[in-house]
Amino acid sequence: MVYTTKEELLNAKNGGTTLVASKTKTKDAEYQISVPLDACDILDDSVRVNLALIQQSIEDVGKVIGEAMSAELAKVFSKFTE
Repeated sequence: MVYTTKEELLNAKNGGTTLVASKTKTKDAEYQISVPLDACDILDDSVRVNLALIQQSIEDVGKVIGEAMSAELAKVFSKFTE
């Protein structure tokens, strides 16, 4: 878990591709977030989170889940046409 500022969160929400976070809670970095380690670049006193990488991972998982659900639904519907 890392800590970030409200400004960084707003930037991320508005389409930013990275988010800078602190390893410890500070006066400004008061929002605690959890991020996958693979999406982090560890710097001297902060962490840069690659939001584009997280977004792509979520899209990939969604695609796999969608394909699996589609295959299962096709099996079920095929039984109705027999």
